[in-house]
Amino acid sequence: MVEQRLPIIGSGTDPAPIEPVLRAAFAVAGLDVAIERWEPRPHQLGPTLAKVNGRSYLGAVITSPHKEKAAALVASLSEDARACAAVNVVVRDGQRLRGHNTDIDGIRAGLEAILPRVHGRWPRGAMVLGAGGGARAAVTVLIGSGFQHVTVFNRHLHKAEALVADLARAARHMELRARPWHETIMEVELGKAGLLVNAIGADEDAGTPVAPELLPDGLFLLDLALDRSATALMRDVRERGGTVANGHASFLASSAATFRLLTGLDPSPDVMREALVTAVGDRDEAPALLGD
Repeated sequence: MVEQRLPIIGSGTDPAPIEPVLRAAFAVAGLDVAIERWEPRPHQLGPTLAKVNGRSYLGAVITSPHKEKAAALVASLSEDARACAAVNVVVRDGQRLRGHNTDIDGIRAGLEAILPRVHGRWPRGAMVLGAGGGARAAVTVLIGSGFQHVTVFNRHLHKAEALVADLARAARHMELRARPWHETIMEVELGKAGLLVNAIGADEDAGTPVAPELLPDGLFLLDLALDRSATALMRDVRERGGTVANGHASFLASSAATFRLLTGLDPSPDVMREALVTAVGDRDEAPALLGD
């Protein structure tokens, strides 16, 4: 079998967890794929993506900070990628590149892991922390899941406002707002939100983004952190009778969808899970891949 190449396009010197997870899935499937890390500057993203259209490429995985810009640089978008205006997987579609967003699959899986099985019993209000690709995916899923009130908080308000502006057209049936990062405002919004999604990168989370005294009782929390089984925020919410989950199930569901897009095959859930827990060192609490 001819070796194919898969660039992971992002920034940072350390490999993203998606690299060892996909590497393990390719190996057990008998696929010869060379995973490469590409770190173009933002203005180089267009020419960089153009290279992926070559026959030797399986596609590309897009990570921070290029997800939003990549959406404007491919020839077509899947429904999910168009909805959240961000791309994390690119595959060839004939002679053109098509962008997909499997972060959406991950958020759906994460929410289904903690919220009631009957969608009609889901909360109608939610609060999202962050304004990157994970936050975009979260807000997109919330818009399409019957939520009526969603607020987005980011330490840089203009980024939250940009996210809301990009998704406002799909949210005409509901209230979607960006709010300043202020404890008084956060406390008010948390009082109306049955669900909190923490989509702030782990490197930005110094301790907890929300003071424990601001948290209401019985909150649902999806914390997308991967580097530890339980964050300080998860512990605080759990102590107040809440239901919590880290980002492992979301990440695995997203990674499985990425593998299917790139190969047309179903991955091995156990192999992907083992690769993740090895990469992040949280063997005790990493959940099995949802959908098994």
